[in-house]
Amino acid sequence: MDNRKIIQNILDYIENNLKAEININELCDMAGYSYVHFCRLFSYYIGISPSEYIRRRRLIYAVYDMSNGMTKVDIALSYGFETHAGFYKAFKREFNCSPSEFIKSYKGEKPYKINILQEEHIMISKNKMQKLLHHWNLQSDCIGNIYNENTGRQSENTYHIGDDYIIKFSANYGSIKNSISITNSLAKSNLPVAEIIKTDDGSDYLQDGELYFIVTKRINGSQLKCEDIFKHTDIAYQIGSNIARLHKALKTFDESNYNRTDILGDVKSALPKVQNLVKLSDGFLEDFSAIFDKLPAQIIHRDINPSNMIFDKGKFKGFIDFDLTEVNVRIFDICYCATAILSECFNNANIDKSKWLEIFYYLVKGYERITPLSKYEKQALPYVIYSIHIICIVYFSQYDKFDNLTKINMDMLKWIVNELKV
Repeated sequence: MDNRKIIQNILDYIENNLKAEININELCDMAGYSYVHFCRLFSYYIGISPSEYIRRRRLIYAVYDMSNGMTKVDIALSYGFETHAGFYKAFKREFNCSPSEFIKSYKGEKPYKINILQEEHIMISKNKMQKLLHHWNLQSDCIGNIYNENTGRQSENTYHIGDDYIIKFSANYGSIKNSISITNSLAKSNLPVAEIIKTDDGSDYLQDGELYFIVTKRINGSQLKCEDIFKHTDIAYQIGSNIARLHKALKTFDESNYNRTDILGDVKSALPKVQNLVKLSDGFLEDFSAIFDKLPAQIIHRDINPSNMIFDKGKFKGFIDFDLTEVNVRIFDICYCATAILSECFNNANIDKSKWLEIFYYLVKGYERITPLSKYEKQALPYVIYSIHIICIVYFSQYDKFDNLTKINMDMLKWIVNELKV
């Protein structure tokens, strides 16, 4: 058995025994390694020590249990904290706020299982990150977690530095390079972006081992909440207008520097795997194929979802996270934004889903205020939305951690097909 499988077995054991006593020496025996070698191997694949990983997983599950009504005292005892005070201190050290403050601000989603056999999964301790901040002369600033405003899920590779900066890391140099290139270019176009802060030696990024780090200026404001969009659907008009402004700027960039995606080819490959799950029109692919070559393509953001849009007091402040930027049909960004907004609130009983059609309408109208869509683009909007869901279902179904997203996308596709009636 290779080392990756051994560590995965340990991760599975930890996940199934978070409410029991977990002895590191017993984990060493399970792995068949000495204490020193096991801890070194664990940190190599996961990025933090076994004890830090166990504590972090327990606290993440504690958030989920609290959101479902379990008392803090019961949670502390369930996860091996000897006292409520001990749990409180550990929680505040990890999340930079008290348990009560956290639950007031975020909802806790069920944590997904870590599977390093399916994908690379990298964690990093705050202590290590703190030591790297001297490269930006920010070593005196505190590092804080970032949470998705809609899900309450903690970002795994992005952190606050004090009140004014963000640090992000990745093992994928291509995504970091993309982000730097797009951000610097958009800044020259006078569009609101998270300005890249150079290291003390004048570089846009720092390489430390296999990881690449960038620091950006923080855009004042917060992530847009889907509930707010459903309450005030005209916000979508503002979003659509700013997507069009972003596209105008991206249109001037050299497309040869970015990957080109063929969404029609992707959906043709994915459709056979999901065609029994939802009833699309018999001519879906034929109709989409007939107009596909007439759709304008260019560099797009590719991941315009509520967590990547910053608003302040109802005013748009900027898009963030350009890691997935690619060349694609330009209406992809409008359609993806619409589906992402619906996805975050799809199972929320307090949301009137029928308002999504109004949100979609405002997105398109806002976009057209800046850049009119062709008749073929308007015809293609539902086909692109269907394609996004079909491709997402097939992609998410490959990973254990995305079981919930797979189901949501299946349910959403059925619902949207019925609502759009194309």
